[in-house]
Amino acid sequence: MPRYRIKFSKQGAARFISHLDLVRTFERAMRRAGLPLVFSQGFNPHPRFSFAAPLPVGVAGEQEYLDLELVEAWPADAVARRLAACLPEGLTVAGACPVPGHAPALMASVQRADYRVHVQLKEALTPEQLDECLHCLLSLPEVTVIRKTREGKEKFYDIRPGIFNLTGRIDGPEVLLAMTLQAGSGGNVRPEEVIAALAGKCGLPVLPGALEIVRTGLLLAGDETIA
Repeated sequence: MPRYRIKFSKQGAARFISHLDLVRTFERAMRRAGLPLVFSQGFNPHPRFSFAAPLPVGVAGEQEYLDLELVEAWPADAVARRLAACLPEGLTVAGACPVPGHAPALMASVQRADYRVHVQLKEALTPEQLDECLHCLLSLPEVTVIRKTREGKEKFYDIRPGIFNLTGRIDGPEVLLAMTLQAGSGGNVRPEEVIAALAGKCGLPVLPGALEIVRTGLLLAGDETIA
């Protein structure tokens, strides 16, 4: 079956749509667009499409991807145009391209994610003080966080191996951070965890709850960008 890769963004009010609701939103849009969808088998068939990596509620995405299967081949630009016309405000299709049938699953291919994080500060920092905070975190041999399992149990994780890049600059009353973190089926490091570690272990004076997180890109093995 022909397979297409859709590039889209999720911004504005749409960033508060949960992943489950995002799946439903795209399914409705695909049906309204009249795309010749391939459906799964079973008692409750649904269109066969999958996202590269779910976005947490409240996090915007500038370069997100999903793979979609159709019954028959369509021009990629027609797929993008028809789908774009049926999506709500905040979900914008940037383009589409055909994907070879032998290509691996999109979700299994993602290795890393780039983020831009706006952090409000409780007090002013100099560029030198910010550099010291970032160097402090990157110098730590491990950064342990606590997460809850689906069963409600607490489990400890060392996220330090999944922090690949961390830079920042002062931008008025806030700090603008850029980070590359582990993502995909092999595990995820969350930007909020990095910020919490900067505050708790390295003294970054973060104003609680005042974060704006944008995922700016997804990377495959070898830092290759998604086509």
